[in-house]
Amino acid sequence: MNTRHLLRFFTLLLLVSLLIPGISASSPAVETSVEKGLSYLESRQNTDGGFIEPNTGTTSISATWFASQALVAAGEDPLSARWTKNGKTPLDYLAESPDGKSDGTGEIAKWITFTAACGKDPYTFADYDAVAALQEKIKEDGRVGNYIYTTYWGIFGLTAAGEDVKPQIAWLLTQQNADGSFGSYGTETGDSGDADNTAASIMALRAAGIPADDPAVEAAVQFLREAIEENGGYNYGYYSAPNLASTAWAVQAFCSVGIDPSTVKSSAGNSPVDYLLSLQKEDGSFRYTETLTDTPVGMTARAVAALSGCAYPILPGAQGFDIKGGTVSVTAPEDIPQADKPSVPSGAWEEITVTDDFGYTVTISARPERIVSLAPANTEILFAVGAGDRVVAVTEYCTFPEEAATLPVIGGYSTINIERIVAANPDLIFAYHGNGEENINYLKHLGYNVITLNADSIAGTLHDIRLVGEAVGCTETAEKLVSDMEVRLSAVSEKLAGVPESEKPTMVHSMWTDPLWVSGNHTFQNEVIQYAGGINAVVTTEGWGIVTLEKFLLIDPDIIFVDTGMGMGEGAQDVLKNYFLTEPRLSTLTAVQNGHVYAVNADIIDRGGPRLVDGVEAIASIAHPEIFGEYEPDRSTVSSPAPVLGIIAGLAAVYLWKRKE
Repeated sequence: MNTRHLLRFFTLLLLVSLLIPGISASSPAVETSVEKGLSYLESRQNTDGGFIEPNTGTTSISATWFASQALVAAGEDPLSARWTKNGKTPLDYLAESPDGKSDGTGEIAKWITFTAACGKDPYTFADYDAVAALQEKIKEDGRVGNYIYTTYWGIFGLTAAGEDVKPQIAWLLTQQNADGSFGSYGTETGDSGDADNTAASIMALRAAGIPADDPAVEAAVQFLREAIEENGGYNYGYYSAPNLASTAWAVQAFCSVGIDPSTVKSSAGNSPVDYLLSLQKEDGSFRYTETLTDTPVGMTARAVAALSGCAYPILPGAQGFDIKGGTVSVTAPEDIPQADKPSVPSGAWEEITVTDDFGYTVTISARPERIVSLAPANTEILFAVGAGDRVVAVTEYCTFPEEAATLPVIGGYSTINIERIVAANPDLIFAYHGNGEENINYLKHLGYNVITLNADSIAGTLHDIRLVGEAVGCTETAEKLVSDMEVRLSAVSEKLAGVPESEKPTMVHSMWTDPLWVSGNHTFQNEVIQYAGGINAVVTTEGWGIVTLEKFLLIDPDIIFVDTGMGMGEGAQDVLKNYFLTEPRLSTLTAVQNGHVYAVNADIIDRGGPRLVDGVEAIASIAHPEIFGEYEPDRSTVSSPAPVLGIIAGLAAVYLWKRKE
């Protein structure tokens, strides 16, 4: 590191130590929690030096970044013997991982903060000038990338390298909402603020030297004070439940302005420190929510950094705020008394017992009158079999048919809000595998009848339609629906009966790019391709998985079809299709050369519901227009909207991974 950069680097270290008062000493409860968290992280370090989430089999860049920040926050040296496995440190993993040098704004910023946290020069580490790469992302108006969230990550990276960020701070301040909050995308989009982005923006302002008593900082802090939930946690908006990640951001933001987060209380007297401590499990890891365990390495790392009192960017020698709280009374799900089962109107009903997709039996003693659906496919089935008038609450993605979009919302897909479900007073709940086993078991423990679906094939979808029909007393309607679907499927098969294998096109379904997510074997889309008279070119890929660009070029499919909709916003429906058509490295593909790249409504090919046959017919017309006529995109209804594309992409990746288990 040259003299100028070295001076800036150590000046920043001094600045950080002044910005975050106190030392990293805390109450025994907090100290014990941090030590247990570190021990868990130590158990999850892989032999390549990085950190690995349970059941994934692959070291994760994200988990490794968060873990390294946690180590430094807790006073650990990531390059020490304790954090060296098989001769490899987390820094070695960063340098050697093919995913390390990403072109994403946030990822470049994380590379810089990672290397700086390890005391390395981010201008030269691994022959990569990450600072220059990040500076290339700066727009004329000062923002880094295009949004608020990319800008605060940019500020973390630039300040970690000792660079001036006055233009970035000036732009960021123009994006503050009247209530003091910050959103993800900027005020010009009408983006309302949430706790995550507000907390991160506070840290960015403080890292740049903006004083804690600055009006903008004080307004943002006040927003965080008012956003606290009854249990002391924070959420990220969009009907989400309190969770560890959002709460950790808030704790770090309070620490950055010299506020003891244990003194920030909800009306019920709970602090965010209480909430974080309540999520720790016996093995030292942390749950995502009270009932859901998800990416425990990443969650544990976030909790350790927050409880150590450190705000981002976390640099060598960073002094954390002395969190003096820590007293917490943990109420585990199993300690919560069972709620009385909701009363339902009596009527002519013969008690039935059904078996759901996970082998659990559910006895239904009265006609269900208040049904809650926890997945879009479930909702479509319920309406299709004639029980839509008894559905009283759905997820925010349940927008088909139109009547479903008018119903009360109980949260997202993997972020269901238990309190909202209870408030709906259901007598029957239809869950889906992706809701999370802990959430589902918790609802059962509260005394609710829960039927969990997990259709993993076309036959499984037909089975689930029959199952739902039986459970809600609509057996005849369900049977007719299944019969109609089978007739349509048979009609497609009959038309394709004379097509030889040599005339079947090779096809690939992609639901995301960078990296390229494709549908391999044991997926809906693989079956759809086969039904439609095609050959899945990535059938050797296990489930929904990632293929490299190089492998994709070798596969060279005749036809590519991609998801459209998915909340991509006005004018961006074809973003995935356009990627394949405009990416220079893919220009030699046969499908691109021949104009055989198609966008298909994601809802009809990604959901195990009645419209899956629509998907088969649509793909058949793409594969064999000479038999079925030219593909007409308008035949598909508009896909369900979602609040933020980035959120949906992230949730989709988690959901698809879970489906592979």
